[in-house]
Order: sequence, then C-alpha cells, then structure tokens
Amino acid sequence: MKQYEILKSLRKENGLKQSELAKKLGIGQSTIVGYEKGLHEPTAEILSRYANFFNVSTDYLLCRTDDFGSVIAPVAPALSEDEAELVALYRSLLPDYKALALTNLRTWAGGAKSPKNAINHRA
Repeated sequence: MKQYEILKSLRKENGLKQSELAKKLGIGQSTIVGYEKGLHEPTAEILSRYANFFNVSTDYLLCRTDDFGSVIAPVAPALSEDEAELVALYRSLLPDYKALALTNLRTWAGGAKSPKNAINHRA
C-alpha cells in the first residue's frame, strides 16, 4: 500500500470525514485532500501527528512496516569495525589528505580518476 492509501484508509476506518480529521490534526482540509490523493507528502511533524492520533508507528505511515510491525523496506547493513574505523579516520583528515585518500582508494579499487596523485605501494 502507498502512503496516501494508508492515510485515507486510517481516516475511513475510524469513521472520520476529511474536515474532522483536519480539525483534530490542526491542519487544513485541503491539505488532507492533497495527502490522500498523493499530490504531496506530509512533513515529519504531520506524520507524527497522524501516528499519535491513529496509534500507529511512523514507520507504518512511511510504508516501512506492514500493520503487524514486520519490516518491509530494506535496511542498510551496519558497518563492520574496519569500515567504521575507515570512516572515522577519513573524517579526521584535513581536506587535502581526504582527496589523496580517495584517490588512493579509487586506484586500489580499480577505478582511479587521477592515478598520477596516487601513492603506489608494491607488496
């Protein structure tokens, strides 16, 4: 189900008119119409109001879970310790060293943009 379908379904399941829901959420009826037609998406603040009012999770409203709480959207895997260390070290570098590090990593990965700046190490 798409977000606009969920929002409309929740309203109808609870026997509310668009004008009634708009009043309860503190927004205009035309805004509700736009959400339910998929013309625009609610902000995080409005999604939070919907979630609180209908007692559902924002993940459900964002189509990340079904109504039983099962995750249906892919979640990025956590970084390994080595990957996290690489990110932390990269973030600690000065800008010129960041550029050099990226050049070297691209070279080692086989996709260098400017290998003339890379530091070549032989094993």
